[in-house]
Amino acid sequence: MKQVLYISYYEMVHIFKDKILLLLIFFVPVFYASLCGAVYTAGILTGIPLAVVDLDDSVLSREVIKCFANNPRFQIVEEINTYPLLEEGMKKSAVRAGVVIPENFEKETALHSGAEVLVVYDSSNLIWGYNIRKYTMETVNQFSAEHAAAYMAGLGLAKKEITNILDSVSSNTDVWYNPTFSYANFMLFGLIMLIIHQICLLSASLTVTREKENNSWLQFLCAPAPAWKIFLGKSLPYFLTGIFNYGLLIWFIAVFVHVRIEGSVLLILLLGLLYNIVITCAGFYISLQAADSLQATRYIMLLSVPFLMISGYTWPQTHIPAFINAFARFLPFTWMAEGLRQVAVKNLGPEYLVPVILALTLMSLAAVLPAASFTKRRKPPHLRADS
Repeated sequence: MKQVLYISYYEMVHIFKDKILLLLIFFVPVFYASLCGAVYTAGILTGIPLAVVDLDDSVLSREVIKCFANNPRFQIVEEINTYPLLEEGMKKSAVRAGVVIPENFEKETALHSGAEVLVVYDSSNLIWGYNIRKYTMETVNQFSAEHAAAYMAGLGLAKKEITNILDSVSSNTDVWYNPTFSYANFMLFGLIMLIIHQICLLSASLTVTREKENNSWLQFLCAPAPAWKIFLGKSLPYFLTGIFNYGLLIWFIAVFVHVRIEGSVLLILLLGLLYNIVITCAGFYISLQAADSLQATRYIMLLSVPFLMISGYTWPQTHIPAFINAFARFLPFTWMAEGLRQVAVKNLGPEYLVPVILALTLMSLAAVLPAASFTKRRKPPHLRADS
């Protein structure tokens, strides 16, 4: 055990001597988390810029406008009030949605001939599109119900009769797990796992390549310590810093970004331990195979870029091609990101996390074995054949 601790101490000295590596391990994760937290801190879209084109200019059309103005989700842009200005405003992103009230709107409404309000919205960004569609439908339905109630009251119906008519068919919704539809709750857990993945993998992948570049790796190969102790000693600092950053970033988004974290702390910690084992071992193995730090960095960039896209974290796995899903199942990020969401957002217990824990455990074993059992024997030089 003394050999492991000595190698770990040696590695920590190098970390603190290398200012870039020190920043990479201890400060970059917090910086990235701060940046992501600042981006998603709002969580919910409000004040969406909305243009209203009122072609009817009637009492009823002004009531429609008032209904949108009273909705905190929208912010009416007064200066855009014609259809050509609406088109130009949408192109320039000055507005993200528009409501066009047609001519004779009040008249057609009075005749019950199916008056329609045109709603247009920018769906080039699906977050804008999804939320605007939802909020405009809610606003129009609210106005329609209020107008119908006022009309029936004018016919002399009692309030109870009006309520019975309007409520003849109704629904009650109960949103589970993320009731505010917060985008921060949706994205930040996956982004944190990606930060941990990138920083831990990159820093661990430089541990042996640095020795190769300094011509000091031979000292480890010739040392009496077995391969597994060298692996453990050089990997331990990166594993511990990975766990530290994992806990720090979870705490950071809970305290400063106000992301609500549910579930068992022990279960969240278990997932983090397994995930960091896989990442640290994979980084060490890459460092063994790479000739230098540049090659190791290239390997990591090549492997890591598509993880978030193919993991199913931001797009349902059921709608991803099967061959991509099969590949993604071999990636620890796929299991970890979804497992953390199931615990921290859905508050699921260990009985629901068995596939995730099993997959990460198997990946841990698969990563530890080749990393800890590397050969210490140098390749012999090519001998010249006797003539």
